[in-house]
Amino acid sequence: VLPMGSVAYKLALVAGGAADATLTRHPKHEWDVAAGTALVRAAGGEVWLPRGGHLRWNRARPRFLSFAAARAGVRARLAGL
Repeated sequence: VLPMGSVAYKLALVAGGAADATLTRHPKHEWDVAAGTALVRAAGGEVWLPRGGHLRWNRARPRFLSFAAARAGVRARLAGL
């Protein structure tokens, strides 16, 4: 576990294979995670909302209350967190 500030950077690390996963329990605006989400998904990884629901974009309130992403095959190992 390595805390760091930039969610976009953390998503890029996951997409590039330098990190297994990233997650936060703090709200993130959709513009902070949109490009990183595309990178993770293009690399075969998964992005989800730990509190449930679906990633939906261009909402009136463009914030995700929590956010998680992982490279392929890692999500199941994070279920207990």
